[in-house]
Amino acid sequence: MDIQPPRQLPKPKRSPGGRPNGVPMRPPAPQMSSQQPAPQAMQPTLTPTVASLQLPPKPKKKWLKWVGVITSVFVVILAVGGFLAYNWYIDALKPLSDSQERIKVLVPAGATNSDITHILEEKKLIKSGLALDVYIRLHAIGDMKAGNYLFTPSQSPAEILEWLRQGKVDTFKLTILPGKTIFDLKETFKKYGYPADEIEAAFAKRYDNPLFLGKPESSSLEGYIYPETYYVTSDEPLEAVLSQGFNFFYERIQKAGIMAKIEARGLSLYQAITLASMVEKEVPKEDQRQVAQIFYTRLGLGMSLGSDVTYKYGALLLGVEPTPQLDSPYNTRVKVGLPPGPVANFNFAALEAVADPAEGDFVYFVSGDDGKTHFSHTLQEQEANILQFCQKLCSQN
Repeated sequence: MDIQPPRQLPKPKRSPGGRPNGVPMRPPAPQMSSQQPAPQAMQPTLTPTVASLQLPPKPKKKWLKWVGVITSVFVVILAVGGFLAYNWYIDALKPLSDSQERIKVLVPAGATNSDITHILEEKKLIKSGLALDVYIRLHAIGDMKAGNYLFTPSQSPAEILEWLRQGKVDTFKLTILPGKTIFDLKETFKKYGYPADEIEAAFAKRYDNPLFLGKPESSSLEGYIYPETYYVTSDEPLEAVLSQGFNFFYERIQKAGIMAKIEARGLSLYQAITLASMVEKEVPKEDQRQVAQIFYTRLGLGMSLGSDVTYKYGALLLGVEPTPQLDSPYNTRVKVGLPPGPVANFNFAALEAVADPAEGDFVYFVSGDDGKTHFSHTLQEQEANILQFCQKLCSQN
């Protein structure tokens, strides 16, 4: 094959200005006037993109977030705490209970308001001494007066404070019921607000009164606490209340001529009081004179008095279960004669029945399930009455 050298392209012809033909000449630079400012160099124009407009992310301050959370929690806690505190305060100013038990309170001279609220809380008359202190400060309550007071848990703290502010030592009714032992009566006095130590001291005291003529030194006040309604002030000691009762009891004995009547039957006043306490406990008022007649008859015949109330009282003193066979000087089921002393207090009618018993020659009696007292002359009649009228009550003795 014939290989020829490459053709040489013809050189372009140059124009008279020295440029090759076909290449345009650069236009001449415009002539600038010496009075016109020289144009500034043209800067390339950049078209901004979206990415170029976004700012770089700032670092997050996490501690600010936690401060907000903690503040919110703290505010909630304060709100809940305030709500609970307010409810507690309102509730603490309500009466402690609906109990009408009278509680004796001694406010000593010189006691501050805080001392008094503490005493009231200790006596279980108010729910909170702290709440009452706050109440006193909020209401600018002044000093309260010293003295003996009787309050009940059913009184509101505001009412108690008003009584203390006025020094309202009130008069109240104290009722002593018949047929009660000294153990029952001590509990009664506690309910009226007398403290236990004052009660024990009042019952242990030796009283100078003709009522106690013939009473053994070793015997208690059993049978002598006269049943009555007394009007006493809250600052009156229990000894004074008992003394008032002794005086009233003896005045009635004197007016009714009881001493002459019981002496005619061979009894001392102490023995008559002992017998009257048994009559009171055995039967209601309408049957007491007849039962007194039976006891006199039995004493005359040398029989045991057979009174169930006496062995039950003996068991009370011994702290044991009562049984008809109890070994006690008070058990007139097995012991002949009067018991060592009274077994309870009694209405004056029981003593009048002992001083003036009914006519008759009954030897036995039984309290029936029908609420009536059935009398008999012989043991055979008594057993028949028990079978007919005393199935329930007699089974309990």
